Amino acid sequence: MKHSLLFILLSTPLLAASYKVEDIKFPPSVPPEVGGIDFAPDGTLFVVLRRGDVMRATPAADPTQWKWKLFATGFHNGCGIDAVSRDKVRVTQMADFTEATDTNNDGIADQYRIFAAGWGLSGNYHETNTIAEDGKGGYYIAIGTASHNGPTAEHTLGEYSKFGRRGRNFASVKWRGCTLYCDSKGNLSPFCFGFRMHNGIHQDSSGNLWCGDNQGDWRATTPLYHLKKGNFYGHPSALVWDERWPEGKDPLHTYREDLEAYNEHRTWPSVQIPHSEMNRSAGEPHEIPKNFPHFPGQMLLPDNNSKRITRIMLEKVNGKFQGACTHFLNGGGLRSGNHRIRFSSDQQQIYIGQTVRGWGKEAEGLQRITPSGKEPFDITAFNITPQGFKITFTRELERELATKDLKFKSFTYQSKWTYGSPQENRIDNKVESVRRLSPKTVEVTLDRFKPGRVYQLDLEELKSKEGDKIQNQLFYYTANQLP
Repeated sequence: MKHSLLFILLSTPLLAASYKVEDIKFPPSVPPEVGGIDFAPDGTLFVVLRRGDVMRATPAADPTQWKWKLFATGFHNGCGIDAVSRDKVRVTQMADFTEATDTNNDGIADQYRIFAAGWGLSGNYHETNTIAEDGKGGYYIAIGTASHNGPTAEHTLGEYSKFGRRGRNFASVKWRGCTLYCDSKGNLSPFCFGFRMHNGIHQDSSGNLWCGDNQGDWRATTPLYHLKKGNFYGHPSALVWDERWPEGKDPLHTYREDLEAYNEHRTWPSVQIPHSEMNRSAGEPHEIPKNFPHFPGQMLLPDNNSKRITRIMLEKVNGKFQGACTHFLNGGGLRSGNHRIRFSSDQQQIYIGQTVRGWGKEAEGLQRITPSGKEPFDITAFNITPQGFKITFTRELERELATKDLKFKSFTYQSKWTYGSPQENRIDNKVESVRRLSPKTVEVTLDRFKPGRVYQLDLEELKSKEGDKIQNQLFYYTANQLP
């Protein structure tokens, strides 16, 4: 832990130098607890606030000169928003998916209708929902579980399950802990199962669907999941809403008694992200668009519980995604509470919506991140080989790397009923060789290199040929499989 804290302190100035972070202020009377953000096709930014309002504004270069206007109100903890047009939004609130429309062009929504509904509501504060567009007029909806820290009401909305009610985080009412598919007409169907609190869901430019989740019970550490229809993603409570699960069978008891069967049934994370060192509480993942000047095509994952955003380098191995993670931004004026991401219409800036929901020091609002120069000196590709890794830097290295410049260790995680799980089976992996493939790329061979482990890389303080210090020195690669 001392090493991790030292790394954070040393890396922050370098990370901050690459980006300018600005506060976008709301009017003083508006509680700035951001549930969701989205751009309309005309470039108008809409923000749904957890206290019930939807605000809109045309982005201004000066962060103090935004002209916010109230567009709609009355939503119950809205955490997902689709800005269909300048005059229409759809918002997922606790109980349903509601459409608000301005029909008389006065700038304020005057027509509200339920676009989709059908999931349950127990009365628990933790049961928030959010959305991702499918690109065809439909949506994927992430339906969160309830928490033991809040009650279940005497009268619930929807079907109730006594087995679903068990556990620290629970799914006592219909489709809690599931991802749903909503077609363009508002018809709902279950898509996949087994989430604790997937606070953000995203479809990338290739049609792949992604979500994170929060470390906790049945979540050893922060995961990034690639979602496929029908799969189970590890939190057992939601299995009561999978019609394939045997009626009358308690999923929590079943898998608490048989972790081997649990591991066989679940879909493992594409990337396991160390909780303390990298990302404590995942928000909404988002692909970096092709026109953004830094790391296009990679993934960003905001941390709701720290002042940082994780950068993820994915690849396919044997037909399945896995990859590496490091910091994109760590401090540098960024608040905590980060959980929603959108890129500006020209793809040159990042907007971050923030709320801590009472789980830490107040950090609410909207911030804008602008690259302040050329792409920083860092690792830009981290690819697995049968014997180790091929690592590519953004710039030519000052000198050839030696084995002492890279230190690897590896470990495993086992998700179970406890609140998070420690790193297990830790070993050091000796660097047997470093081979220069090009001015920017090296191939590293490791001893005791096996699949099913997370590999940690600690770099020495390297420099580019131009004399720039490397932005990050800590990386993690989830090696589910070897090529």
